[in-house]
Amino acid sequence: MNFSKLLCIVMIAGALAAGLCVAPARLCAQEIDFGRIGAFESMGSGTVRAGSAPKTIVDDTEQHDVFLTIWNSDTDAKVYWKPLDGTATRTTVIHGTGVRAFQTDGEFKIEAVGPDSRSVKYDYVLVALRKQ
Repeated sequence: MNFSKLLCIVMIAGALAAGLCVAPARLCAQEIDFGRIGAFESMGSGTVRAGSAPKTIVDDTEQHDVFLTIWNSDTDAKVYWKPLDGTATRTTVIHGTGVRAFQTDGEFKIEAVGPDSRSVKYDYVLVALRKQ
């Protein structure tokens, strides 16, 4: 196992472990095929405020896994993503804090909803998927 793959596994495990500290009573995620992970791309954090345009995390034509941790929120977050099966863009509403994993086909945005004084703080890990 090379260093970059080990680093990717450690980062994903760290993000998931951090998210479990703030996990809601009901945890939902897509089934993830870890064998398809090709390369670590990036990780980051941000704050999105209600009333602002959605923040774009992925905007390309490649397939990705996105591990999203919402660690501080006083409103709901809307996530816009395109599934791997090529169907239309989906919207997932996340209430409060928690961890979610998404497999997306080149589109992933997050938005805070509610009054302008509300915000959502998040971290993410983005990995590329190998083509099947």
